Amino acid sequence: MSKIAIITDSTAQFPNPNFLGKDLVRLIPLNIQINDTVYKEGLGVRTNDLPISTTEGNNAKIIIPTPVEIAEQFSFLLRKFNELLVITNSANLTTLYENSVEAVKLIQGETSIQVINSQSIATGLGMIVQAAAEFITNGGTLTETDRQVRQLIPHVYTLFCTPCLKYLFNIGILEHSQAVVGEMLNLHPIFTLEEGYPQAICKVRNFRHAQDYFQEFIEEYDDLIHISLLKGIHTQGIDNRVLKLFVQENFPETPFSEHRINPYLGAIFGPKTLGLIIFERPYSLSG
Repeated sequence: MSKIAIITDSTAQFPNPNFLGKDLVRLIPLNIQINDTVYKEGLGVRTNDLPISTTEGNNAKIIIPTPVEIAEQFSFLLRKFNELLVITNSANLTTLYENSVEAVKLIQGETSIQVINSQSIATGLGMIVQAAAEFITNGGTLTETDRQVRQLIPHVYTLFCTPCLKYLFNIGILEHSQAVVGEMLNLHPIFTLEEGYPQAICKVRNFRHAQDYFQEFIEEYDDLIHISLLKGIHTQGIDNRVLKLFVQENFPETPFSEHRINPYLGAIFGPKTLGLIIFERPYSLSG
């Protein structure tokens, strides 16, 4: 039987830290730069260390490995594994997917490496990776697992609320003037990931109102595999017990997890970010 490894990246957060097939998963480490300091593989940096608002000379960003650097990692892993399934964060948030595709071309590994744009991040990416690891552990081939993952991706739904709008300017989501005015007015826009691209859907006054919106969003679904809440720093006004009680009453069989956002997610959306990621059961998996 072919031995398959799953490759993901540092932005992934796993709702179940001891999931089936965890031993098959490897990470492409990403670096974080704050001002002039680079934290290799994110070591020594916390979400609290990120600036609340980015300005010239006070900035934070993720540094993505080059195609050559990624190719070296793939080549190393192919010494131990026969095939690689690479599942990256959304191609609309970082260049990791694009660089991974180029890396495969560099080592002419098209027959042994599949690269998938998860169109997600954080626990959304983590849940997809967990599902893939379980599928491979139960005997799935690379082709079968690739197909399975692509069927799951449209059923992961993401909401982010952040007042750190200059971070969104840094990744090309907002114009600079929009970001400046939005932060001056302390706006809290809510974004959804539409095919991996952040789209603004509404504005709320504060994080408490964002949580109300999250609850209304969850109510639109019937059969959910997992619900996760992600909290950044200074997300005052959030009473997790209200949302958790709602989930327990309306989705008693659905796991609900709470997570602090990691520095990688903070470097994309800002450290003051509140997120909701839900995983709907695809019809083909409903039995």
